[in-house]
Amino acid sequence: MKLNESMRYPHPVLSDFSSDYVTGEFRCSFVQQMTPQGELKLTAELALASMDLEKLIENQQAATGYFVVCRRTYFNFLQPAPLGRSERHFDGAKLFGTVTIRPAVWTLVPVQNFSSALIHKEFGTAVDLPKGAVVALGPEFRFSIDKRKFKPFESIFELAIAEGIEPGIVQVDPLRDRITILAEPKTHKELADMRNVRAARNILLGSVYLPAVMEVLALLQSGDTTATGMNWYRIFKAKCDDLGIDPADRNSTPLPTAQKLLRAPLNKIISVARTM
Repeated sequence: MKLNESMRYPHPVLSDFSSDYVTGEFRCSFVQQMTPQGELKLTAELALASMDLEKLIENQQAATGYFVVCRRTYFNFLQPAPLGRSERHFDGAKLFGTVTIRPAVWTLVPVQNFSSALIHKEFGTAVDLPKGAVVALGPEFRFSIDKRKFKPFESIFELAIAEGIEPGIVQVDPLRDRITILAEPKTHKELADMRNVRAARNILLGSVYLPAVMEVLALLQSGDTTATGMNWYRIFKAKCDDLGIDPADRNSTPLPTAQKLLRAPLNKIISVARTM
């Protein structure tokens, strides 16, 4: 079923884009995650602020859930899900590109003389609802399924030796297959050793990777498109898309964007400090 905000129904539908109900709300949120088994795990939170619609659900006259649609792979599935928190898994091999989620409440049986004090008076005092009628719609959610974005961020970086750089100083070269962090031999060895220690890797996030990501963002925001042809860029862009970030947006600044991409690396450094 294809649902959108411009559709109109002969019966009242609770939604953000219609005025069929004087008040009421269908609150929805989703968190997506790829599992090690290659499945898409969707964690849904559904809440309905309408006692009359909730009564239909309690009496098994209506059900809640959401459509999962991936037009690129022709995947279109209605997933029943209860009000509250729920988790469902989908075959990741059947999803690629843009995925849309549309929460809905629909009738399971014909409902005669449905009424609610919150329904707009244009529908009269009561309405008949046929089986399968959509009676509530949540907002549309969109995200991108791209296996590249689930690769570790460190996979697009490379540590390399370069002569002539001062000890304790690094430089960044984004115009290679991987974003290359350059350091003189001694510093290079110490950084390489730190990458083998979990706690030390968290320190590297803030001290090495954060400024490297900032430099890459500064390059992209300058209008220079040379880096977009590098192998690392597709992974980098996929991670940005997943967080709703435009890496070339000149109205944003590198520091907050880099921290968002690296999932607040300062928190990891603080965690390390607490264990010392």
